[in-house]
Amino acid sequence: MAWLEIFSLLHFVGLAWGLGGATAAAIISAKAEKNPEISLAVMKIIPSMSKLIWLGLILLILSGIGMSFLIEWPVNKQMLLVKHVLVAWIVIIGIIIGINAKRMHALTPKPKEKPSAQFLAAKKLLKAFSIINLILWYAVAIMSVFL
Repeated sequence: MAWLEIFSLLHFVGLAWGLGGATAAAIISAKAEKNPEISLAVMKIIPSMSKLIWLGLILLILSGIGMSFLIEWPVNKQMLLVKHVLVAWIVIIGIIIGINAKRMHALTPKPKEKPSAQFLAAKKLLKAFSIINLILWYAVAIMSVFL
């Protein structure tokens, strides 16, 4: 039974790091959007936050797999399947965000240079996918309450 508690704790830690990291990244990015002076600092912080989010996601997945072998009470299998699909989408969109962030970083204009159309398009795509992923993270957290 101790393994179930360990996996459960890791599951909550993974959810906290993933959801907390995604939320903090969204707030910081929104602040940088309104205040371009801090954009360069934010671009240095976001990669660390991204690592925290990925670590949380990995913990969430591995602990979820471990818990699935140990849980003895009835589980709503349909809701669990939906939750797994949402987590899969978080992974897929997270990969897209990572690729697009690297592309955007390469296209970042130099100081006092006007941003290119490619940079602005990459920025818009990154923002849209980040919002979608944040919503998915909250959906997974809410579903976790009911499982």
